[in-house]
Amino acid sequence: MSATDMPLLVDYFDGLSARAHRVSMRLHQDMLQLTGPDLFRQIAINKVQWSERTRHGIRNAHFMDGGSIQSLDNGHWDDWLKAHHLGETMVVRAQQSWRWTALATGVLLLVAVLGYWWGLPMAARALTPLIPAAVDQEIGQRTLQAMDEQWLHPSQLGEPVQAHWRQKFDLAAQQGSPRQTVAVTPSQAGIRLHFRHATIGPNAFALPDGSIVVTDELIALLQDREDVILGILGHELGHVQLRHGLRTLIQTGLLGVISSAAFGDFSTWLAGAPALLGHLAYSRNLEREADDVAIAFMHRNHIKPSVMVVFFQRLKAKHPSGQDLGIAFSSHPADAERIARFKAADLDDPAAP
Repeated sequence: MSATDMPLLVDYFDGLSARAHRVSMRLHQDMLQLTGPDLFRQIAINKVQWSERTRHGIRNAHFMDGGSIQSLDNGHWDDWLKAHHLGETMVVRAQQSWRWTALATGVLLLVAVLGYWWGLPMAARALTPLIPAAVDQEIGQRTLQAMDEQWLHPSQLGEPVQAHWRQKFDLAAQQGSPRQTVAVTPSQAGIRLHFRHATIGPNAFALPDGSIVVTDELIALLQDREDVILGILGHELGHVQLRHGLRTLIQTGLLGVISSAAFGDFSTWLAGAPALLGHLAYSRNLEREADDVAIAFMHRNHIKPSVMVVFFQRLKAKHPSGQDLGIAFSSHPADAERIARFKAADLDDPAAP
């Protein structure tokens, strides 16, 4: 008798009681036949749902009327199914193979890495234009209000000094912006300079609503180098024009959702770590984009981008330990990289002789 003709002893359950019926199972003309004392059943083979094979679990199969069969010996069950080409799909075989499992794990990791570094930023870049500007306004205003309540204080700079810098910034921003055929000042575009006294030291940062906050300490640090201050303002202008604040919120939000789905039940810290690391990595990319805007801004105003080296030198002298914020925050590219870019940009100045 061939292997395909051999019956297999199994336990049959009718779905009405917990009683097991010892029956003989065989396949005949695409019909599964169950034969036992005072019992005979035939079920179309395509109506049988075979369970996936596991290393130690009991094998079973289910019928549409609630009945089922259960193996007495897993090895014999597997051999019988294999002989009849039943129950062993490609997915099941792959699950039982360490090579396929390793390949699937590698592909999953590759997709995760690609999504982490390129997919999420691309998604944020695509979603940002779909968000109305009113959202940027609401976020920026609430953020500045919260900062004023917690760690920013009224500026100690006189009104003439503040007015001087607002006018200076407006004039610099009008110098042939490539984005516009008609020059528009920052104030006309809803971009506003806010001066604050703060304990965070020399600092400037942009908010989604177009607010650019400049600390008194930054003005004091560079009071003899207006060209450098304009370069810093050009950098912050880039953040506003490219809507980096909103893009950052979208990127970290998406990453946070994915991290929570993957790790949330395991550890709150573990779920938050990818979002934090992703935020820092994405911020570095956005800072490079803002540096590019600053370089173009300085070129249009006939300022050599290399003057930004002065800022890094003075900031380092003021904070030897490197504990500084703002434009030189830890999420920014390394100072050496940025200095090299600003120096190299002198050679790219289209207005240079």
